[in-house]
Amino acid sequence: MKRLLTVSLLVLVILMVSPIPAFAGGMLDGRVVVGGDFTLQTGETLEGDLLVLGGRATLEEGSRVRGDVIVLGGNVTSDGIIEGDVAVLGGTFDLGSHAVVKGDFSSVGGSISRAEGSRVEGHTRTQNDFDIPFNFEFSEMIFTPIRITRTSLAVRSLWFLFRSFMLAAIAVLVVMFWPEATKRVASASIGQPLIAGGLGLLTFILSPAVLLVLVITILLIPVAFLAIGAFVLALLFGWIAIGLEVGERLGEMLKWNLHPAAAAGLGTFLFTTVIGGIGFIDCLGFLVITAVCSIAFGGVLLSRFGTRDYEFRSPETAAQELPAPKEEKGSKKSKK
Repeated sequence: MKRLLTVSLLVLVILMVSPIPAFAGGMLDGRVVVGGDFTLQTGETLEGDLLVLGGRATLEEGSRVRGDVIVLGGNVTSDGIIEGDVAVLGGTFDLGSHAVVKGDFSSVGGSISRAEGSRVEGHTRTQNDFDIPFNFEFSEMIFTPIRITRTSLAVRSLWFLFRSFMLAAIAVLVVMFWPEATKRVASASIGQPLIAGGLGLLTFILSPAVLLVLVITILLIPVAFLAIGAFVLALLFGWIAIGLEVGERLGEMLKWNLHPAAAAGLGTFLFTTVIGGIGFIDCLGFLVITAVCSIAFGGVLLSRFGTRDYEFRSPETAAQELPAPKEEKGSKKSKK
């Protein structure tokens, strides 16, 4: 039951954020197929885009789609006319003998079959034609558009949503196994954003110099690799913790009784999508991403990787908690 609730919430968020500018016709005019069957019969026209998430869609001969067709883990059989682009990620797409695709046809990790007589008027690209870098940092992996050669905007947007979905899935697993630690990190990040942000930003500034010293010292190169791994894990942990806080507050606002793992998945997906969208804005995006990553990383440091609760004490409070000075012996004379 909990697993079904988690998956349902994540799919709901995908449907909420799908109508982004990458889809020309607008999802309100199109159709979303989630785990079901959809058939566009002969003579019918779909005004907008078709998004297939784990479902099955059939476009019969003589049918027409006035938009893009995007497949994420689904199965599409087309013998009609598609006026836009086709993007397939981890699904199957069968083109019949009367099928026509007027735009580009792109596939990453999908299974494609084309019958004799089918036409693709744009460029046809498979996963071997894509330049996907695997040596990027955590922030680049989430926020920067993937470098795909001559691909459509729909494919880049689909890849961005896929990365956000995978990060949300990781958040579900993290909170399932370490719920209390994640809450401690979230409390430190959200409760003291200035302190956490300052500490995280200072760490970002000093880390390159420290890593350079470790690399120069040949014997400490393994330590440098371990430090980089710990840095990435800490940033990921802090990001998920903020996502948990976002999910829980959203659940309270909508009066949803969410399991912490479900709240983490929902909040992380929504949080990543919003911040990632801001990240595409020049200058402002860089500042926002830097600030958020600094707060996330600082919260992990303040809570010592979620092992302790961080409590902020002002100088006045700390002074009041100091023990009173003891009176010296013999300072008072006894009265006779």
